Amino acid sequence: MRWQWHFGLGRELGYAFWALTFFEAVLGAYAPIWPLWIERLGAPISVVGLVLASAGIVRPFVLGPGAALTDRFNTRNVLIACRCASISGLVIAAFAGTWQILFVTVALNAFGELVFPTIHAYVADHAGDDPVHAFNMTITIGPAAGLIVTPLISGLIIAWGGIEAAFLFSAFLTLCALGFVSRMDFSSTRASLAGSDERVTYRKALQHQGIRSLIVLHGATIAALAIGVALIPNFLEDERGISPSTIAILSSGAALGTVAFGVISSRNRILRQSPVFAAAIATILVVLGFVIFGTQGALPLIAIAYVLRGGVFSAWALFLAAMGKVAPVDLRSRGFTVMEIIGGGAMSFGPIVASQLWNISPTSPLFVAACLGAVMATIMILFHRPEARVELAAPAAVDHQLPPV
Repeated sequence: MRWQWHFGLGRELGYAFWALTFFEAVLGAYAPIWPLWIERLGAPISVVGLVLASAGIVRPFVLGPGAALTDRFNTRNVLIACRCASISGLVIAAFAGTWQILFVTVALNAFGELVFPTIHAYVADHAGDDPVHAFNMTITIGPAAGLIVTPLISGLIIAWGGIEAAFLFSAFLTLCALGFVSRMDFSSTRASLAGSDERVTYRKALQHQGIRSLIVLHGATIAALAIGVALIPNFLEDERGISPSTIAILSSGAALGTVAFGVISSRNRILRQSPVFAAAIATILVVLGFVIFGTQGALPLIAIAYVLRGGVFSAWALFLAAMGKVAPVDLRSRGFTVMEIIGGGAMSFGPIVASQLWNISPTSPLFVAACLGAVMATIMILFHRPEARVELAAPAAVDHQLPPV
């Protein structure tokens, strides 16, 4: 079969595939060492958690109004401008002399986060009748493949030029992603919004039962897992004696796990038809990874734990796929934005709790997250198992006929 740059997704989804792949590659380049860099600049563990959590405080104030800007102005130009702000933040982080300056990076990076809900809505608009496959390819498999490569490259760059060089590498990857964003056509999304007789609001989106249910499940699940994920790099360096460059390389295993589960959920009929049930399975895998992190010190076992940790990203993407199935066209942008805000807030909530649990024991965040993750997985399996689930989209026809707000 002849190789296609868009992997059979078509031109528009192909651009989204590569844009999201490079955007996630940015995270793969610096996220594994981000907590370490905060600590290296003089911040104690409690402050490391505060800096990580500050992103969740800033995000609602950026993503909320930002979604309205993409409705009123040229969407492509808004995304490029916002992501250029995040490039500035990465450069500032590379040359920061104190941990306090990193709050500027957090604020500027928040502007760049607008690309995710906007492109997720774009994918849903072009997904056709198989949103799970489209989201698995563009949001799970493609980006995760990038996350396999970039931590390896970042680890080599860190060994050569220090942690600072990883942030400059991330800025370069962002520029590559913007090249694909510049080719994307958002006119169909804008046309669907323009053709709506009712004003689209966040309140209207939250009144939709399916959207509201998914947001609650998504937020609670990510909040539980974020407690365990937040300080894994610090735990491995301080408690296991592993170097930052090795941690960056090991973190690529998470992307490998995400790709593997994305392929399985795309090919398995049951998981493909029930993305929330698939998210529950991914959550269980993460729980197993937390247990291994907390009890084992051998590098091969830690590498396996990182592979299982990739289930966090898989679960997130599967919730997005479920949102693409449930949300009406005119509410998708708001639904994805709220999901991004809640999910990002949950990820930021994790470090605050984890830093306090660390004072009890460095393993406490891992085991508490494992227990909470098991509870969430059980809830999802009980209420969303394929043979007995109630389709979230069922009440859409009724819920959507609400008076304008």
